[in-house]
Amino acid sequence: GGASVANVAARWVLDSEVVPAVILGARNAEHVDDHLRMFAFDLDDEDRAAIRGVLAKGRAPTADSYQWERGGQF
Repeated sequence: GGASVANVAARWVLDSEVVPAVILGARNAEHVDDHLRMFAFDLDDEDRAAIRGVLAKGRAPTADSYQWERGGQF
């Protein structure tokens, strides 16, 4: 098995030098167990490059997140 998408995403954010924490939710004990697996692996340079490649294909935001929350365009 591998890491879940949620765990890879959380690990990616936690590995950032400017993000000290993530907020995770769990509806049941299985989710807690899955979240704990996030600390059982590290992303290597190849992983980070692959993630950056996927992100580069997406749309870049045109404003900050506060404007999106107020109904502004992404």
